[in-house]
Amino acid sequence: MRRSDSRTLKIEGTRGYIAPEIMAGGCVSRNSDVFALGVVLLELISGEEPLKYRLPEKGGTAFEWVSLIETARKVIGPAEEAGERMGRVRRWVDRRLRDSFPVEVVEKLTLVALRCVETEAARRPSMSWVEGMISKLFLESKDWSERVRFQADISASFAPR
Repeated sequence: MRRSDSRTLKIEGTRGYIAPEIMAGGCVSRNSDVFALGVVLLELISGEEPLKYRLPEKGGTAFEWVSLIETARKVIGPAEEAGERMGRVRRWVDRRLRDSFPVEVVEKLTLVALRCVETEAARRPSMSWVEGMISKLFLESKDWSERVRFQADISASFAPR
């Protein structure tokens, strides 16, 4: 028996986080890491799992896959629907957040996440670009929070003393 120098590498992961090129038998790369980060961002924003089953809305008994990525794409919609986008984003965001976030920032963060989950790996941004955008959006969110907190500090009580 001769010893083989070849190695087999089995990649394991959770469906929904794995980039399409890896599912097709490709190699792990920085682009696949960016894809996974995009999925995590969408999950944090929406409070939803990357993939789940649900019954079809039009009736029937067979379950269908629901992709968080496709749902996010529908929420953002085409550019010409930008005026309606804010309402869709507000309804889509994790309900546990209530209105404790600036909708404009969440919309921009969703757009960043959608760039990360581009089907074609070459179209995904670099991790440093994503980091820069998240930092910028954090600062926008912080400014919003300080403005809202100032207004929220005013209170009135109508109860007897």
